[in-house]
Amino acid sequence: MDRRAFILRSGSTLAAVSAPAFTPLTASAVVKAVISEKETQTALSPSPIKNYKQSDWLTIATVQNHLFPSEPDAPGSIEINALTYLHDYLSNPVTDPTDVEFILSGTRLLQSFSIKEKNNGGAAFSDLSIEQREQILRAFEKQPEGRRWLVNILNYILEALLTDPVYGGNPNGIGWKWLEHRAGEPHPPENKRYWLL
Repeated sequence: MDRRAFILRSGSTLAAVSAPAFTPLTASAVVKAVISEKETQTALSPSPIKNYKQSDWLTIATVQNHLFPSEPDAPGSIEINALTYLHDYLSNPVTDPTDVEFILSGTRLLQSFSIKEKNNGGAAFSDLSIEQREQILRAFEKQPEGRRWLVNILNYILEALLTDPVYGGNPNGIGWKWLEHRAGEPHPPENKRYWLL
């Protein structure tokens, strides 16, 4: 099944990890472009993401790239700004703190799970080959917490694909163009984003 058919059929009930493919831009390059070291290290205490480390963002970006890779005829997590979208959502003061903590705890659980895996020599998830990542994610999804975390990450990717660009994902409507979707109008201006109302 091609990605377009997958997206159109999946709706919001996604529970399986999609097949990997080659992604030309590395997750670490995406993280550097989205989250600066300074921002991560000096986040103010009221910040909802104050406990997130650079390694957490790298793990998330690597998972996003694995679940929704770039393809010649379809945008991937990089092109739809999935990490930017998730970062902006989690750092928003109106976001439920349990959502912020759930993503962080799942990320760290996956990191620990990867390091403890004997078949990959105790490597960090982001340092694994595509085949090793697939094996780790398949094993991780068999755990209730892992499955729930992966479904949430995939849902945030789909939100980034389908959101109005004013919310940080879907730049220039790249996801809409790929899906041949015409979004409703008018589009919200920056000063009318939902958390400002």
